Amino acid sequence: MHSAITPLIQFIFRTLLSLLLIALILAGGQFLLQQGRMLISSQGELDALTSVSANISAYKRQLISQLQASALQAENDSLHAIDDRIIVVRLTLQENTTEGRTSLVPFPLASPKEYVGHLVDNYKRKLATELGRQELTYLQKLRAYLIAAAGRAAADRELARLAIASNLARTTLLQLRAARDKLNTVDAFRMEHSLILDKKLRLLQKQLRDADSTYTTARTAYDGQAKAVAQFGAIDQRPRISLDQAAIERVTQDMVERLDQNRAAVTGNLVARFAGPVVAVMPMAFMVLLLSFAGHFMVKAFFYYFLAPLAARCRPIQLEAPPHPHRTTRQGVIGDSARPGVSSVSLDVRLGPDEELLILPEFLQSSPTSSVKDTKFLLDRSCIWTSLVSGMYMLTRVRAKSGDDRIVISSDADPMSEIALVTIPSGSSMVFQPRGMVGVIYQSSEPLKIARRWRIFSAHAWLTLQLRYLIFRGPVTLIVRGSRGVRVEPAGQARTISQYATLGFSSHLEYATVRSETFWPYFQNRAALLQDKFDGENGYYVYDETPRFGKSGGFFTRCLEGITDTVLRVFGI
Repeated sequence: MHSAITPLIQFIFRTLLSLLLIALILAGGQFLLQQGRMLISSQGELDALTSVSANISAYKRQLISQLQASALQAENDSLHAIDDRIIVVRLTLQENTTEGRTSLVPFPLASPKEYVGHLVDNYKRKLATELGRQELTYLQKLRAYLIAAAGRAAADRELARLAIASNLARTTLLQLRAARDKLNTVDAFRMEHSLILDKKLRLLQKQLRDADSTYTTARTAYDGQAKAVAQFGAIDQRPRISLDQAAIERVTQDMVERLDQNRAAVTGNLVARFAGPVVAVMPMAFMVLLLSFAGHFMVKAFFYYFLAPLAARCRPIQLEAPPHPHRTTRQGVIGDSARPGVSSVSLDVRLGPDEELLILPEFLQSSPTSSVKDTKFLLDRSCIWTSLVSGMYMLTRVRAKSGDDRIVISSDADPMSEIALVTIPSGSSMVFQPRGMVGVIYQSSEPLKIARRWRIFSAHAWLTLQLRYLIFRGPVTLIVRGSRGVRVEPAGQARTISQYATLGFSSHLEYATVRSETFWPYFQNRAALLQDKFDGENGYYVYDETPRFGKSGGFFTRCLEGITDTVLRVFGI
């Protein structure tokens, strides 16, 4: 029923699907474009910050090394030299601080290189400022230490001097007291009470008073100095340079955080996540590709220039001895040299009174109602495997009651197939591959005879991977199919045929393989390495006009077809 609603619904449905597909494509493209821009921006900043980080790390190591060397030298400098160094460091810090306040990022930047240079200068100035502050702190501590150490040394020297003076005064006093103790009782009494002292006693009394006063003064001065020295307390050890690594790292902390952020942005970017591994293995993939090309070329060259010429020198295959001179007939083309092969889309077949036709059902186009038809399960019960694998099973057997009954044979499924009849008379035989057959005509009194020949020790058999050959003996007529035609040509001179096209040949002909004439078509897989060669007299060979093997289907279909064809070729099917 023709309706206008169905096309309208189909049109609306296709339009909505197209609209949805276009929207998805645009959204996906916009998302990928945004991801690409973010990747370019993050990757550019990451590269710049990585360069800045490497430059700043080297500069930081250089400044630390210089600071340590300057601190080591300051330990041996005088107080005056240290004061001069403190003045220089303060001036440098003042210049860096002033320059940092006035240094702004120039916009727009001329190039990424200028941006990297500005960042490097900025972080160098910050590092120099921080390390300068730490150096100034160290110098100030060292200066305080030197001043304290110098005052303590002077106090210690004064204390030692007073100690010596006190000891001398005490020694003098003790000596005078010893001299007084040696006086007699009268003189001692007179000195104790200052009664009627003579000159000697007055002198001794004066010396005692002076010595006691001197000792008291010296002792008082010593005790006072000792108290002053005690007030200095213990002086710390000489200060050493100790860098505040945390403060140094804080100078570049913002750069490290930005570096981590950009690295995370690049790592999490979808474009980088999928393109990164591909780009990383691209050099190796390129090398593998080159090696595969080189290996492919070397293998092809080895087969073409070494293996194939050796095969050409091997003895050809001859399955049976040459018979007495005879002619293998072909229905409709006997003795017609101008028409080497006759095939057509459909053929008319007339059966004799003692003949039977075995045909695939899809090739039996029409037959008279008077003919007798039944089913034969196998082409030949002695070749069960061959019949099943080649497709020659569940055949239709036709017997005509009259020789005038016409049977039409044609393909119902493949418009490119053409049919030909190859008649093998009695006493003749032909090697044939059942894959090219669709039926046979034989006499009921003489069953179909198929012989098998193995050639395991032939180099040509191994090169073509056909180790078994099926020989059909006459009288029999083979119904053969081919793409765009089947050619049946008489053997009179050596001739080469494509291996994929060969269907059969007279069993007494010499069969061999020869190398393809040109290398580059073989290298480009446009031609096979080996071709079939037939030589001999009074024989025929049959081949397909346009073999279809490996020319249709997808990759896996061609692979499966190649494997199947190889297995069937081994058994001559």
